Amino acid sequence: MAQSHSWWSPVPSDEHASVSGQASFESKPLDEDVVSEPDEERLLTRRVHILGLGSIGTLVAHSMRCLPNPPPITLMMHKREQYAEFKKAGRNIALIDQKNNINDEQTGYDVEVYEGEEPEAGPTWRFMPDFKSKPGRGATPPVTNPLETGESLPDGKVFIYCLIVAVKGHATVAALRSVKDRVDSRTTICFMQNGLGQIDELNRDVFTDPATRPTYVLGIVSHGVYMADPCKVVHAGYGTIALGVSRDRDRHPLPPPALTRNISDLTDDERRKFYPSDKDLFASMSSRYLLRTLTRSTVLACAVFPYLDLLQLQLEKLAANAVLNPLTALLDVPNGALLESNEISVVQRLLLAEVSLVIRGLPELEGIPNVKMRFSARRLEQLALAVTRRTAQNSSSMREDLRHGKKPEIDYINGYIVRRGEEQGIKCALNFMLMQLIKGKDGLQKRDYGIPQGIPYGTRHIGVQANPNQPGIVTLSDESTPNPLRTTTNPR
Repeated sequence: MAQSHSWWSPVPSDEHASVSGQASFESKPLDEDVVSEPDEERLLTRRVHILGLGSIGTLVAHSMRCLPNPPPITLMMHKREQYAEFKKAGRNIALIDQKNNINDEQTGYDVEVYEGEEPEAGPTWRFMPDFKSKPGRGATPPVTNPLETGESLPDGKVFIYCLIVAVKGHATVAALRSVKDRVDSRTTICFMQNGLGQIDELNRDVFTDPATRPTYVLGIVSHGVYMADPCKVVHAGYGTIALGVSRDRDRHPLPPPALTRNISDLTDDERRKFYPSDKDLFASMSSRYLLRTLTRSTVLACAVFPYLDLLQLQLEKLAANAVLNPLTALLDVPNGALLESNEISVVQRLLLAEVSLVIRGLPELEGIPNVKMRFSARRLEQLALAVTRRTAQNSSSMREDLRHGKKPEIDYINGYIVRRGEEQGIKCALNFMLMQLIKGKDGLQKRDYGIPQGIPYGTRHIGVQANPNQPGIVTLSDESTPNPLRTTTNPR
């Protein structure tokens, strides 16, 4: 995309085009010069912090360490047990390439462990650097990644210049609140998470001042990965990561309806505010540095897109996840099982009709060509089916969360659709019901009913006894734990 073009230039949309037409929805990456580094710029530090060491965070940490001249990487851990596992593994992160059966280990990571919040000092992290050799009784060996001058804050804490966040959606606010005092407007935070809506919560609860708010970068991950051990990730399927800078609605609000003038008639300040160009949104030096660093990795296969292209890719993924994740979690089946039932196909179609209605009415997509066709219910159904077929043997992340007692991310998938629908006056009854069912299943599984998980109520020990003195009479004796949902209290 040429730098002179704005992503928000009003363009008439083709609302009457057919899905079977020749329209192309392929997104094109940005030109390299948009994220290039001018000669006069100087980085504060090359260090990259990673918060969240699940499968995605671990993959990124390993891949970035494999780069030629890799940046210093600090792994941020909220639990001391996690650091104990890391030490037990020799301070290594291992990646197993399932296709080639290759096990590669990387070292040289610095670590910060969260130690809680103190009344005066606030959130406290303990920095534990990596050493070039194992410390002994003699002199302390030199550290692998010495801190640069600009990294140390007056209170002794380490400034965070580039941060990659890969925690679960519901943990985002709490996780970033613990580092709020170490970031400012020079910082870039890259989110590699499922769903949408986390940034809205951060702006409301954590980074409330637009003047000191970090730059947000969004990442859409299609790699297939899972954790084999606490510090070992399996790369089961190669994919890509689509990256782009998020538009800050406080700094760059949507054009008001009263603004009817052509872009050429606006002042420079008005144009940058309402119709920002690629370079306007990539103004942060740390964002350009982080994007250049991530795109160097051949394993991650990253590409940088304009914000509106990235947003549409996110919404397509959200639509597929709004069907695939909750249904497989409720039914406790792998993804491919959804292809085997005509009844479930009807449910998927109804869900996607709601999703389509909400997405097509989003104000941030107004004026973009072919939005009505790109997000039609029919095309979203085709996308969801394609994802289901491609991942038929996989188990969805929401299903795995429920099976392992973890909180599902339903609020940022179907919950996002419900919230954006309410803004438009659309009542998404099906998505709301599905969201409540997932939350209900999660809550019921976590209650201690004294029965094995997965065993239906009232079916454990049933004895049958016939009475020889009274032919035709059979006594059923149910000794299992009674259904806890049936209360014995007297009705009022």
